Amino acid sequence: MASQARAQQPAWQPPPNADGKSIHIYNSLTRSKTPFAPLDPQGKKVTWYVCGPTVYDDAHVGHARNYVSTDVIRRIMRDYFKFDVTFVMNVTDVDDKIIIRARQHYLFDELIDPSRRRGTATVQETSVAAFRAYLTKNLKSIPHDVSPEEFPTQIEKYYGDFLVGKALKEGKISKDDEDKTKMRIKTARAAADGIASLKATPTAIEDEGFLGKVKDVMMPYLDSLYGSTFDASDHTIFTKWAKRYEDRFMEDMQALNVLEPDVVTRVTEYVEKITAFITQIEQRGFAYKTSDNSVYFDINAFEKGGNSYARLEPWSRNNMDLQADGEGALTKKTSEKRSDADFALWKSSKQGEPSWQSPWGFGRPGWHIECSAMASQELGEQMDIHSGGIDLAFPHHDNELAQSEAYWCDQHHGGQHQWVNYFMHMGHLDVQGAKMSKSLKNFVTIRHELGREGGLNSRSMRILFMLGGWKERFEVTEGLKKEASAWEDKVNNFFIKVLGMDDTQIVNGHESKSNPSVQTYLAEAKDKFHSALTDSFNTSLAIQAISELITKYNSLEGSTIPIEQTKEVALWVTQMVNMFGLNGTAKVDSETIGWSGIDIPAYAMPYLTLISNIRDRLRQQAQKKGPIDVEDVTDIRQTIRDSPLPESTETAPYSKVLDGALATVSQLTGSKQSSGSIMGIADRIRDEDLWNLGVYLEDRADSPTARIRPVTKELREAKDAQQAKKAKKSVADRSRTTAAAPAGRDDKRTISPQELFKNEEYSAWDEDGLPLKDREGNELTNSKKKKLKKQWDHQKRLHDQWQSQHQNP
Repeated sequence: MASQARAQQPAWQPPPNADGKSIHIYNSLTRSKTPFAPLDPQGKKVTWYVCGPTVYDDAHVGHARNYVSTDVIRRIMRDYFKFDVTFVMNVTDVDDKIIIRARQHYLFDELIDPSRRRGTATVQETSVAAFRAYLTKNLKSIPHDVSPEEFPTQIEKYYGDFLVGKALKEGKISKDDEDKTKMRIKTARAAADGIASLKATPTAIEDEGFLGKVKDVMMPYLDSLYGSTFDASDHTIFTKWAKRYEDRFMEDMQALNVLEPDVVTRVTEYVEKITAFITQIEQRGFAYKTSDNSVYFDINAFEKGGNSYARLEPWSRNNMDLQADGEGALTKKTSEKRSDADFALWKSSKQGEPSWQSPWGFGRPGWHIECSAMASQELGEQMDIHSGGIDLAFPHHDNELAQSEAYWCDQHHGGQHQWVNYFMHMGHLDVQGAKMSKSLKNFVTIRHELGREGGLNSRSMRILFMLGGWKERFEVTEGLKKEASAWEDKVNNFFIKVLGMDDTQIVNGHESKSNPSVQTYLAEAKDKFHSALTDSFNTSLAIQAISELITKYNSLEGSTIPIEQTKEVALWVTQMVNMFGLNGTAKVDSETIGWSGIDIPAYAMPYLTLISNIRDRLRQQAQKKGPIDVEDVTDIRQTIRDSPLPESTETAPYSKVLDGALATVSQLTGSKQSSGSIMGIADRIRDEDLWNLGVYLEDRADSPTARIRPVTKELREAKDAQQAKKAKKSVADRSRTTAAAPAGRDDKRTISPQELFKNEEYSAWDEDGLPLKDREGNELTNSKKKKLKKQWDHQKRLHDQWQSQHQNP
């Protein structure tokens, strides 16, 4: 019964002002939605601490999910609910991972530089020794003396069944352990291949391919040999490494449009305060020193004092793997711990690790204590919100809570002290069913994803995460990507449509009072939006409310909607996407409708307006089925002369299209071109000339003028689909033509040129079988006719050759 009681979360004390009528937050301290109220008696100020990065490598998209989701919630709190949020983030700039990674890279760089290389072993000898050491530690089923050349056959012998989906023979293990085994096999395979190539070609040591293949087995081996030789008093190697990746992390956050923290705390800048924090815990009787001058937290003493340990995940308190992971790879087991679960507050100095002076001797802070000390220093004895990734819940956050409550408990005469009122954990991002993580090497860095062709951009990534929710574990599937893309395109098109309206324009062309349907739809959207955000920041439902509003607005096409009412809807949508951080640095109260990416460069608009005007006249003339008048051309030329056109390198492409359009119109003047031919020229200006400049002219049924808009991803996909459909039909038409040819024709040469184009693509032909009109009855353009004539001539030559061969065998 005692163990069962320990597996239950302790009671949570709601803040005094929590009335249950406003915001509810899913609180990891209760595993339920709890009413939110800040500690501030006025209900305005909110204090928030977030666990920031351990800066030993580039952040990946899984980290982006954490920090972007946190940023969205922070913006909602600040810009929608109007709280005054103090947001503190730590940077772990000294840690086992940083120490190991900095040493490993330093030693690897030394090895490949002959002037700095340690020892007498060659790179080849070291790589073989490292390979065997890697197998011994990570792939225990394989004999430790297997050579790189033997590895491909040996891996099939010992792990072949596992690689085709069967369970490992190494006992019952978790899914994560299986994924790690696959990753280790992949690493060993790459190293074996690299070493084999080096033996065959000794100069391959200078090849980046070789170095990339062996690096992951070489670095830990080199560190095992020389890691302890680094001077503990010289922090240069470690601080440089941490500073490099902190800077890169901050660059990534800026690229993702994540707001900067109000306060950034770094472990190396708080060591003195951390030692003071540990001292007070020790004085309370909740910590003890071991003979090596390390200090450990005493969980039993803490619980005997009436406190609760493992508030977040009491069911994980005996998970030895999680405990070991929380202590770090450089921590060695000690028999002096009073309990196996006790964790380090201060780690004694060891060779090769940076150290600082303390009351217990030289050493460095444990991982968990840093957040307790820094958050307490900045926010005091209690805070409103603490957040981080779900993988930090146990042991990191549970140990944080214990340490901090041990430090502050005397303020409350012993017993329970609730240091955090609301704990929020961001869910995992999965890749093929496994958590994206550096340990599994199944990650994509943020900067790679943002920089690669076809990758997610800052906005699309944020929309994707908002659809997935902040606490749920989810996987980025193609279906989810399409859903996010469709939502973005829908908002894009809505903004473009609104911005394309004149200030005096009404949907059906005359004045009217406000449309009651619009008012109803907007009110309903605001209510649904608000309800979603008060329900634990349900961003998926919130952006759905925006989507539904746009759909309902579009359904009123043809109804009377005053422009001011349209602007009211568009402004609300704009301000909400601004609030979510979907529009760069735009303020939530901005009066500018729309978001970035839908605007045409200002320097291009004078040219585009004239080009659009020329095309509009071509279309109108084609619809009248009459020739282009001299007066029209004269009028166009005068308009161009009267228009102030900026000239620069940037405007040159637009100027070229304008000159081409004017020249085309001049050539048509007085000619007897068919309406189909004139319409074809208008379409070419739209579909080729301007499309290649990223501009599209959208014809409107309710207006004689086209809307000038940028080419969006949705437009590109629609055009690609249309072209693919045409290509498919063309193939089908050719197949039907070939199938309909007289019996005995064994290849394309048997088709006479007069029959080549006799298909559904065309509706009229001349006496030679050359098409004159397309399937709709429009006359073909001269360029199209020339192209078909070339094909006809080629077919005639082929057919004549075939006839000659068969008539004169």
